[in-house]
Amino acid sequence: MTHGFLKGMAAGAVMGIGAYMVMNPMSEKDKKKIAKSTTKVFTAMGNVADNLVDMYKNKMD
Repeated sequence: MTHGFLKGMAAGAVMGIGAYMVMNPMSEKDKKKIAKSTTKVFTAMGNVADNLVDMYKNKMD
């Protein structure tokens, strides 16, 4: 169940960013800023997912 939720969140984020870029053209500088912040967001989401999996495994033990 958790994996589907995380995949949905990631897909929604990617689609939202894509729609934003289509609707609002931007400079290369802005694109680089967004790419950097997007990387940080996905890293944070991965860390949260890892923590949830660890908590679930520890609860099951």
